Amino acid sequence: MVDIASLVLRSFQDMVVGAFGEPIGWAVGHTILLLLILSIIWIIRNRNHILKESGWGYSHLQDVTVILLLTGFQYIIYVNLLEFPETASLGISLFVTMSLRWHILVLE
Repeated sequence: MVDIASLVLRSFQDMVVGAFGEPIGWAVGHTILLLLILSIIWIIRNRNHILKESGWGYSHLQDVTVILLLTGFQYIIYVNLLEFPETASLGISLFVTMSLRWHILVLE
């Protein structure tokens, strides 16, 4: 069987397989992955309703997206290239992103 869930979920899939065994862990991991994909599709289809009813405008969602992308990009650099620990990399990348955002907003 092809194990796509291990590629996406990584060590979490290993924990699921360790908890439930190989065949059930494979099914649970792929069910989680399927639900994640369906949730993303549902969010994309209902984006206009979310924008109108949530009180968040396009600028808020754009700001959140940029923060997530910058944090993720820095996290990958810190973990893979600089070989920092994962928790420290997440903290540093989030701090640098929010600091950069604050500097841009204050100096704007």
